[in-house]
Amino acid sequence: QSVALLGDRLFGVHLNDGHSKLGAEDGLMFGSVHSVMAMELMYWLQKVQYTGHLYMDTFPQNEDPVRECEFNIRRAKALWTRAERLRGAGLEGLLKKHDAMGALELMEQSGEL
Repeated sequence: QSVALLGDRLFGVHLNDGHSKLGAEDGLMFGSVHSVMAMELMYWLQKVQYTGHLYMDTFPQNEDPVRECEFNIRRAKALWTRAERLRGAGLEGLLKKHDAMGALELMEQSGEL
């Protein structure tokens, strides 16, 4: 929602994931828990033609921090590409019609669910 509302006023987006506990700052790798939501974020960044910075906000405690950073970059690029494919397959038209079933079926057929 924030991306859709702020659009061209965004200048930086930090990416991470977590288990959504109130007050928790898990700082997990991007898309590791909520991959569909992470892909939706990439969809909206594309839709508003975002050209700002993406940066990771994760806390590698047991992981090699360089390896984790490399994973985050790969994951962000992969989710960006998957969102592009869904846009090309007609997701935007389904969303404009508020066709939730059509959008979910498109994602299912594309292997995104």
